[in-house]
Amino acid sequence: MLNHSSELQTEHSTQVTPQAVDDRFNDYAVKFMRQLVNELFSRQVSAPVDPSFLKRYDCVRVWDSTKVELPSFMQDDFPGFGGSASSAGISIQYRYDLKNGVGCSMDVYPAIYSDARYTEEVIIDENCLEVFDLGYVSHDFLKRLQDGKSHYVCRLHSQANVYDLDENEINLKKIYRWMRLYRIPVYRKDVLVGEKRLPSQLVINLVDEQTYQKRLAKAKKESHKKGWQASDEFKVRMRMNLMLTNTDPEEIPASQVYLLYKFRWQIELFFKSWKSAGWNIDKIKKVKYERYMCVLYAKLLLIILSDQIHRSIARERYQEDKKLLSAEKCVKTLRLQINLLRKLINASAHKIYEILDKISKVFSRGHVVSQRKKRVNYPELFDLFICKTEEL
Repeated sequence: MLNHSSELQTEHSTQVTPQAVDDRFNDYAVKFMRQLVNELFSRQVSAPVDPSFLKRYDCVRVWDSTKVELPSFMQDDFPGFGGSASSAGISIQYRYDLKNGVGCSMDVYPAIYSDARYTEEVIIDENCLEVFDLGYVSHDFLKRLQDGKSHYVCRLHSQANVYDLDENEINLKKIYRWMRLYRIPVYRKDVLVGEKRLPSQLVINLVDEQTYQKRLAKAKKESHKKGWQASDEFKVRMRMNLMLTNTDPEEIPASQVYLLYKFRWQIELFFKSWKSAGWNIDKIKKVKYERYMCVLYAKLLLIILSDQIHRSIARERYQEDKKLLSAEKCVKTLRLQINLLRKLINASAHKIYEILDKISKVFSRGHVVSQRKKRVNYPELFDLFICKTEEL
């Protein structure tokens, strides 16, 4: 607290004792910081890179969560899983709207709070496309999306059975042989999913041999560790990407469903960017709960702000030369230029413009998304889902 007290004296000419500073980290301060995070989300400036991206939908949201282990003394407030992991931890749930270029929510829960439980709190919006991983998939959630006239793309759980419309179980092994025989790379079929027979569409993409061998090696390693053996049915599934969707086949053809799912990479890159940038959420020293939460929310505020700056500048850059900026590179640079972010908080409108112009010039050098060989790169993926049949 001595450092905070000294900074208040030198920077703001305010005399406050270290104990007085510590006393101000209380429940009210935690609620205030949480409200600031919510306010920042609600006041974000929409920054769509291209308004024709997946034009059919009002929003296109990708979902993911990340776990952060905490020191064990935090286990009463944030229980973790224990075992080989820490007994304390948090789960950060994040949803991002790719179409409108704006964050939708960022929520902090104990590590044991599951993705499936999080879906119970989410409000369903009509005419949106939700893209999420297995952790969020449940019969009730998918049904809520369909009943709410919303759309989804997700993976089929490895333990879930699928049936045709006559309720006969689908034999994936036969379908695999048929697709290999007739060289059909992707197949789409109306199905019923799980015990409750949820109506959906199954999209099957065959993977190459190299991908299959990687999956098989990983499965063998896991089975050896946990004492189980991969069944023939499981091995067949590893030869496929099995996706569920309720999108219109004319709007999103079968060949594009799995490519659309790959947009989840962007939210994973978001998590990677703030971890690699050195925000050090997992390295907050041992302090009382209220102080920890205030520091955590302060770091999340800076993360959100830096991401918003990146998105806004990225939109202008794309409109100028059709090049996409790397979130990881940009956020890492902003972390190193933390003083610029601090100046933005109290700056006048004219000064804000000057600071953002400086940041934009920095981003123009070496911050473009790197092209990776033998992969569908993000610029190519983004370009695929832009409507080019109309002039905007």
